[in-house]
Amino acid sequence: MDSMQALHQFWSGFGLKAYDESTVPDGAMAVNNGKYLTYTVSEAYFDETDALYASLWYKSTSWSEISQKAEEIGQAIGYGGKLVPFDGGVIWIKRGSPWAQRMSDEDDTIRRIYLIIEAEYLRI
Repeated sequence: MDSMQALHQFWSGFGLKAYDESTVPDGAMAVNNGKYLTYTVSEAYFDETDALYASLWYKSTSWSEISQKAEEIGQAIGYGGKLVPFDGGVIWIKRGSPWAQRMSDEDDTIRRIYLIIEAEYLRI
């Protein structure tokens, strides 16, 4: 598995359909019961840190459920980060600063939380 596949597997591990932000299909909100996740895809060289981003998207008038999901992801990453293996290395995923930001949307029934991630690519 290459590093980009490993990132997809990581983001898919939170009970939501995960999409590379450049490949979100039309109607994603409808086909995913009003909840999904998007993430950026980029790759750094070994021993370099890359800034990555994800967004949680929920169709709701409340921030409660989406905020709980952001907290779940933050807990999974933990204070020391999480190692995600791929062929030839690992991605050390850490929470960025700020970690999570609420974002507005044209549709006032859409809730979005923007997550900031630092990813360091390490050889094993």
